[in-house]
Amino acid sequence: MREVISERGGLWAWIGCWLTQFFYYPWIGAAILILLWLITYYCLISLFSLKGWARLFALLPQCALLYLLLCLGYWIYYIKSAGIAFVPTLVLLYASFLALITDYLIRRFLHHARWWQPYLLFLLSFISARPVLKIYSVTMPEKSFYSELRMYRAVEEGRWKDIISEHHAIAQPTNLMVVYKNIALMHTDKLQDMFKTNNCGSVPAPITRLMPADTLQIHISRLAAPMIYFQYGQLNYAYERAMSNIVKYGLTARDIKVMTRCAIMNQEFDLARKYISLLKASIFHHQWANQQERFIYSSTLLMQSDEFKNIAPLLTDEPDNLDSDNGMCEQWILNHFADLLHPSNPKLEEVIITTSLWAKDEYAFDVHFYNYVNAHPNDAIPQLYQETAILLCTREDSPITLDHFPFDNFIADRYNRFVKDYNQLSAQRLSDTEMSKRLHAVYGDSYWWYYYFYTDFNLY
Repeated sequence: MREVISERGGLWAWIGCWLTQFFYYPWIGAAILILLWLITYYCLISLFSLKGWARLFALLPQCALLYLLLCLGYWIYYIKSAGIAFVPTLVLLYASFLALITDYLIRRFLHHARWWQPYLLFLLSFISARPVLKIYSVTMPEKSFYSELRMYRAVEEGRWKDIISEHHAIAQPTNLMVVYKNIALMHTDKLQDMFKTNNCGSVPAPITRLMPADTLQIHISRLAAPMIYFQYGQLNYAYERAMSNIVKYGLTARDIKVMTRCAIMNQEFDLARKYISLLKASIFHHQWANQQERFIYSSTLLMQSDEFKNIAPLLTDEPDNLDSDNGMCEQWILNHFADLLHPSNPKLEEVIITTSLWAKDEYAFDVHFYNYVNAHPNDAIPQLYQETAILLCTREDSPITLDHFPFDNFIADRYNRFVKDYNQLSAQRLSDTEMSKRLHAVYGDSYWWYYYFYTDFNLY
């Protein structure tokens, strides 16, 4: 607290941070913000003696604050101005209220009134607040931004069906939304539906400030790396990313929660207690902290929890491994699991194979495919694996042969139809975009469509 208040505008930042926690329930935070705006509005109309339609001018500052708040978008992850949602409102409230009181005292005791007096007092009050105000963005965020926020909360709370529903509601998901969706599929044992549920991510549109040079460069590593790494069982990477965020951007409940989870999973219970004590002191996170504390004192409860059951199968035999991800969280996840050779359980095995398909790593799939078939000699080969094997075996340099494998003739016939339709459309000299639309209507649920037409594989 002392460090924050000692800086310029520190008092406003501290109060703003305290009020920001009420956005845990958006309607509460919004109600507080509206209440402060209403108080400011009545202070302004009283200070400047506004009557009738002129009172509308007292609403302009609040409208500007609302617009700037809605325009933050992805900047909310990168700004270091503490309490940014409330600080401008607090400064405006302070300036208007102080000017109103001062104007009243001058008129009451000094009997001095000039038309310019309220304006001068308001300006002096604003200057005395020593505000540090910045405009971070002038463009409204896309719909996908709000979907990402809802999906993160759903991942944190383990609401996997809500993640899938949110993903279906967006025509063009971002890479981060695809990652969230695949996490939900992974923890519901439906990862082989990866390509039946739009797996073609995109890079979010850049968010600009007043100057084009200030365009924000968005990275998944900043948006959600701690939670993503944790959900994939990479505890050390999750902890390191959460700690880096705290060092650079300050304490946040979501980073502390990830670190608490990692400490408990690593059986570092003394460390977990420190984080739990911080969360217990908060208004909205103490219940979650109490629940996590129970896992410290009861290994049975921990092992029976849904979170443990989801994460434990993904833990490898190298728990102390930690290297640099070069700021590319999604790329690291794809490379790591595609390169694993010896899965210890069916869930990890499925993650390894589907990740190689996600990354279009043909060599990795060849290796994993033969490993899978040899490990399951009497089991039917899943449809997704058959689709990929039939596709890749047509390459001259492919080591895959279809001899002696129990493939489904229906899948082979469907692939032949796909090739025929593809060649016919190519002969018509249609654009790739038009071909992808026409073939998607029939083969959009297959890996073939993803392999040929998803070429915008830009990681960020």
